[in-house]
Amino acid sequence: MRTELSLRAEKELKEMDAITSSLIKGWIIRHLLPLENPKAIGNSLGGNKRWQYRIGDYRLLSRVSDKKIVILAITHGHELPSQASWMIPKSPTDISL
Repeated sequence: MRTELSLRAEKELKEMDAITSSLIKGWIIRHLLPLENPKAIGNSLGGNKRWQYRIGDYRLLSRVSDKKIVILAITHGHELPSQASWMIPKSPTDISL
């Protein structure tokens, strides 16, 4: 499974402290990359393509397709950003190892 970061998610990771950023990247590498079906974990945000993964107080908001996961936003706390701000991916960055 290929995993990508949107520009927004990449920016949010850069703005975090190094420990939190490493924790989230490590979780992605250990939990999302090895999965054949990323829908086996996480919660649907309506429909088949939008999924949320919880990492402590953080949420990975993503779009899941057959061959890749695009992480669109990383939020802190329980509130989701407005859909217009995170559902439109822009030039994702590949983070596959």
